[in-house]
Amino acid sequence: MLCCLIAASLLQAPPPPAFSGGPEIPGRPGVLVYSRTAGYRHDSIEDGGQLVQSLGEGRWRVVLTEDPSVFTPEGLEDFDVVVLMHTTGDVLDDAAEAAMEQYLRKGGGLVGIHAAADSERDWAFFGGEVLGGAWFQSHPAIQEATIVVEDRHHPSTAHLEGAWSRTDEWYNYVQSPRSDVHVIASLDESSYEGGTMGEDHPIAWSVPVGKGAAFYTGLGHTIESYAEPAFQRHIQGGIEWAMNDGWISLEDDWKHRDGWRSVGDAAADGRELKVEPGGGMLVNGERGHAGDLVTGGEFGDCELHVEFMIPEGSNSGVYLHGRYEVQILDSFGKRDPGPGDCGGIYERWDDSRSPSGFEGVSPKVNAAKKPGQWQAYDIVFRAPRFDAEGNKIRNAVFESVRHNGVLIHENVELSGPTRGGWGAEAVEGPVRFQGDHGPVAYRDVRIRRMASP
Repeated sequence: MLCCLIAASLLQAPPPPAFSGGPEIPGRPGVLVYSRTAGYRHDSIEDGGQLVQSLGEGRWRVVLTEDPSVFTPEGLEDFDVVVLMHTTGDVLDDAAEAAMEQYLRKGGGLVGIHAAADSERDWAFFGGEVLGGAWFQSHPAIQEATIVVEDRHHPSTAHLEGAWSRTDEWYNYVQSPRSDVHVIASLDESSYEGGTMGEDHPIAWSVPVGKGAAFYTGLGHTIESYAEPAFQRHIQGGIEWAMNDGWISLEDDWKHRDGWRSVGDAAADGRELKVEPGGGMLVNGERGHAGDLVTGGEFGDCELHVEFMIPEGSNSGVYLHGRYEVQILDSFGKRDPGPGDCGGIYERWDDSRSPSGFEGVSPKVNAAKKPGQWQAYDIVFRAPRFDAEGNKIRNAVFESVRHNGVLIHENVELSGPTRGGWGAEAVEGPVRFQGDHGPVAYRDVRIRRMASP
């Protein structure tokens, strides 16, 4: 039963084959599928490589190899993502491990499939930062089980409902990685026999690593898995997420969007917006009377990129966690911008105080453009922290805010939600755009989870 624990000394690893894959296509992302084994060798390795090649047709340049010599700083430069396809045992030497860690921290992507959790057990970085300590420990017989989809907004699970029943070999891990990674899906141990982790049994997760990103799924033992459309989309979503350094587009991820609509183009016309049909942008109507736009997903520490455009005199706001606002306003040309101007971190509010507004933070400089021009915020946000009893032990922080590329805030601590913020503070919350204070258009909205500092 414990097939993946067969000692490497009892197995004869095949000689590494040469590179295989299609011709190099300039401009297409590169995906390296590495399947060297020094322990148990899965029968589905070939099917896994063929699936990645099939998914990459017209999208990626895919290279299959079991040659560890590619794991150098120079060799990895050719690839946007490395897929560890059922690797087992010690398949990289110290220099290759160092090259792979450097590659990830500088913005590379890593995808581990199934038995990747049974490889490189002496590599502290891989076991700690990527697997969160969740080394493979054991597994019961192949059987049907229910997967609980915890994040339906991640590209690897966006096509699934809340529960996903399928047949596979279900790994038990040495420990749950939940405290160190973002869990995407977990197993309902009541749905099958042989689970040993109880109520907290993650089976797929993601984690940012420096400027790069790593994704792991425990699915994929069986040959039949690679012919399942839902599993294929799971793997494709994981690869594309890692390829994008962990950034997730929020174009379609809105739980509340009353009064908002998708358009192909928008332009300012006095105090109104004129729009063209199509998609790719979101507007709250020509006159700017709509409910707030709120993401379905919730996030903790994160980086957010958002582009916006307002006509003359208009007003909106970007709320992190739905609670902490960076103001959007027609503030072009204002010499001494305040907390309520474009780029300001809006005030907290208490009607019993005089003045009622307090703790607002003005932007260091006014970087606002003229009405009708597209602008951008790049925000690095750290969520508040709480102890086991729920007591707050660290305030939320805007680590940095850049407005049109200009640093306007740095390490701004917030003792509580700004005016208009939703509810009590929490470790995660949605992104929210104000929609009832004037016309505004948004585009290229994307977010990236960050590891805790």
